[in-house]
Amino acid sequence: MRILMFLPRHMRFGPSNASSIDLCVRDLIAASRYRDTTTVVCCENETLFSEIDVMTYSRAVDDSRRRKVAFAVDQVARTAPDLIVVQQHLPTAAALALRTPVPVVLHKHNMIKPIPSRGLWSAIRRRLKLNQYRSLAGMIFVSDICRKMFVEDWPEVRLPSSIVYNGLDFSHWQPSTPKLDEIICVGRAAPEKGIKEAALAVVSVLKEQPSWRARFILSEPDRFPTYLEEVLAVIRPMEDRVTVLVGQPFAVVKEHCQNAAIAIIPSKWKEPFGRTALEAHAAGCAVVSSGTGGLSEIAPEQTLLLPPNFTADHIAELLRRLVLDHEFRVRLASAGRDHCAQKFALSAVAREADDFYELAVAQRTSGLGAAHALAPQESASAG
Repeated sequence: MRILMFLPRHMRFGPSNASSIDLCVRDLIAASRYRDTTTVVCCENETLFSEIDVMTYSRAVDDSRRRKVAFAVDQVARTAPDLIVVQQHLPTAAALALRTPVPVVLHKHNMIKPIPSRGLWSAIRRRLKLNQYRSLAGMIFVSDICRKMFVEDWPEVRLPSSIVYNGLDFSHWQPSTPKLDEIICVGRAAPEKGIKEAALAVVSVLKEQPSWRARFILSEPDRFPTYLEEVLAVIRPMEDRVTVLVGQPFAVVKEHCQNAAIAIIPSKWKEPFGRTALEAHAAGCAVVSSGTGGLSEIAPEQTLLLPPNFTADHIAELLRRLVLDHEFRVRLASAGRDHCAQKFALSAVAREADDFYELAVAQRTSGLGAAHALAPQESASAG
């Protein structure tokens, strides 16, 4: 089967600046039985993942949906794929589905916002979205909660669907032995990520534990500059023991996670999945997590979970428990890694994706209502 995989605008499919979507796509293709017949179509970049077949377009094309769709249609005509997979962006997926005879699967990496049917404008917008979904051959969701929320909010949509988690090749993750006495927090420098609460908790605990250190690795520092400055102000009194890194490539993040003993995932919003938590478990960290959204599906019994509406004090309480009890910390980290290595093994996750691709091509059905026999909750390939 020949597959064309289209990335969203502003993605950078390379080791120097890959997003979580880029990494997910790379991993799924690397373990796919269709690896040798899959091509990623994306914007040019300073680096590209060398192990994947990649076709690039210019930044000028990337900045225009119209030009990007035109480029994509040309490539479909030139390469004659059996399947098109569009990552994340429904308008692009629908545009391709309407302009080519090739079945199109949409792979969503976040929650899909509902559109109420009340009011004329809302009803029109909802109908337009429903028509876009109607054009698809299927949908992939990154977590059970993402699919459940979609089914609740868009009951008219009757498409084949599957849950395909992010997966990891755990043989590529080698936790340090022994671990450093270090707490790590990785995430966007944004209020919904709970970074400030984590910083307050870390500073409180480090004041009590002089042998411990902490490290924050933050992305998108320019998006909320005032918030970032608030985080740095919290850390500044302990800057000799708290390292802040900004905009680091994945290889650097991975190395520091493998060295750290404890990881904090303090998201305050409903995470669609929570790849950062999965990576922390793979790195052998004992994990403190908010457990929001898809985070609750990763390793809830092998994680110290924060309460709803948590504060910095709640984070500090769980950190103290891990810092003070070495045996418990090691046991929790080991159990979390073992659990995730089974549930999120890349080979199994990639097989789920491949099976669904085959289903979408074989069925060639899409649309709304009773005309479609396979509802989301009935998909044979749902994981």
